[in-house]
Amino acid sequence: MTLPLALHLLGSLLVLGFSQIYGVDDPLTFIGWAVLLYGLGLSMVPGKGFARRYTFVSLLGGILSLGLMVAGGIGVLDGLDLEPESLTQAEVILAATWPLIWLCATFTLIAVERLRAANPVVLPRARARTAAFAGLSTALALSCLVPLNYLAHENNERWDHSYFKTASPGESTQAIIENLSSPVQVYLFFPYTSDVTEEIRTYFDQLHSPFLEISYVDQALESELAKELKVQKNGTIAFVRGQGEEVQVERIRVGTQMDKARRKLKVLDQEVHKSLLKIVAETRVVYVTMGHGEMYWKKGTGVSPVRLISKLKSTLKGLHFKLKELGPVQGLAIEVPEDADLVAVLGPTQPFMLEEVAALQAYVARGGALLIAQDPKTETDLSALLSGLGLAYDDSKLLVGSRALFTLDRTRRSTDVYNLWTTKASSHPSVTTLNRRSRCKGLAMGVMRAAPLTILEDPEHKVEVTLRSMPGVFLDLDGGLDFDAETEQMKGWPLAVAVTGQAGEDEAGEPREFRAIVTGDANWASDPLMKSGGGNDLFLRDGMAWLVNAPEVGGTVNDEEDVKIQHTKEGDGWMFYGTTFLVPFGLLGLGLVRLRIRRRRGQA
Repeated sequence: MTLPLALHLLGSLLVLGFSQIYGVDDPLTFIGWAVLLYGLGLSMVPGKGFARRYTFVSLLGGILSLGLMVAGGIGVLDGLDLEPESLTQAEVILAATWPLIWLCATFTLIAVERLRAANPVVLPRARARTAAFAGLSTALALSCLVPLNYLAHENNERWDHSYFKTASPGESTQAIIENLSSPVQVYLFFPYTSDVTEEIRTYFDQLHSPFLEISYVDQALESELAKELKVQKNGTIAFVRGQGEEVQVERIRVGTQMDKARRKLKVLDQEVHKSLLKIVAETRVVYVTMGHGEMYWKKGTGVSPVRLISKLKSTLKGLHFKLKELGPVQGLAIEVPEDADLVAVLGPTQPFMLEEVAALQAYVARGGALLIAQDPKTETDLSALLSGLGLAYDDSKLLVGSRALFTLDRTRRSTDVYNLWTTKASSHPSVTTLNRRSRCKGLAMGVMRAAPLTILEDPEHKVEVTLRSMPGVFLDLDGGLDFDAETEQMKGWPLAVAVTGQAGEDEAGEPREFRAIVTGDANWASDPLMKSGGGNDLFLRDGMAWLVNAPEVGGTVNDEEDVKIQHTKEGDGWMFYGTTFLVPFGLLGLGLVRLRIRRRRGQA
């Protein structure tokens, strides 16, 4: 390997690696740039004239490509006066262009430098040119794999080269183990010589608690224990808590053959988390208000998918919550039942009776927990309840975004400007995991048709904004969907608020407090967004954990299932047509030009 090539690869590795992990201002990133520039300087030293030109151009192309990468990362395109759709297209083009330039530069450099190393004395011009074009052709040929992959996806063809990995214990599972207050035995019925046993051992070796006892047993050798726990064969995990008539047992069937156990191992943490909750967590009751046009979990004729909350219901049931309906028929106008751990008001579209609002206020006053998700532009008026929490909500104007938008069905509409992604979560306990994931992995939460919340002056209680919109969002005052710099303002608007306040004393004389989470949008809880793979599920989990003071239901639950990647025509169309037509015809054109030049030289 020649010195210019080694410097190019080392510098590229430093810039690519450390700028993506630690940022473009990291010292090692600057070292990478210095290495690249030093290699470029070496290529300008006289020697092997014609081949040296290809070396210089290749190194310069590599530096240019990395410069384009950094420019896209620091948001240079944001300073251009482009429409949101044009800006998105420009970002996609930039993100796809710099790797192609770097690939072409690197392969050309490798080909030329190998030739220079093999011919240290005399290097004919024709051979240098041939080597350079060979490297360039190889790079362009590799780029054709992009349309090949696109066509394979569209025609439902797949080559499975994915690796397998057992899920590791998530934060939520670890929290359950750490908060154990009574002994729990885990019996792992697996043969000693099995690949599945090693995967199971890897998972459970990461769980530690003085109240957790893990035993590896064989069903054939421990037949009495297996019969007592109703385990019929190996490949089963049994969780046991209590003794005698109060014993609780939960079983997970995994299997002993790797090809059959593979799928279960990928979601092992989910299964363990669910089983532990069933035997150690108390069942908490969540009353969901009904009778005011709220979102519901049952499908009905003409019901929009964004009004369905079946995913929210299944998530809460998996976290050991019991959901009950609460409306005028169930006595909401009189009082909230005593067994309510939490009351959820999810997207009402019709007004509450004064008696119902009074019952909710009385519930808060005695230390209850509220989750209020409001739906803008409805007849609902919860101002009396919100003012008692130190909040106001004007649902007549909607928030509109210029960037970080999404579509639900791959079809772009003018109303997509209401569909906002945001990564601006605070450090409040109700959004701790979302905050960490958004900073480390860019995980975003989605909202649709949101209106901002307003904190009243000098509120009686502690009010904290936990979620804001992205900075490029404005309140559409005139309904025109276009930003008016004279009357409208772009900033991060409050989307979710957490409220804490004193609520007297309990029977033991200890101070009680109420907790509430209020959001300016209800669609974050809908099925399309809860199933989108964004941060909505984490927002729900951590929010419920904080509201009912149960840390074991918050945090993350790990899985290693393959994530479905959805391709859109807008996002991948340019890539498909560009690589399908531009690359082949470009190569054909280069070949014809090359052939024409050679013929002219032959005639001369």
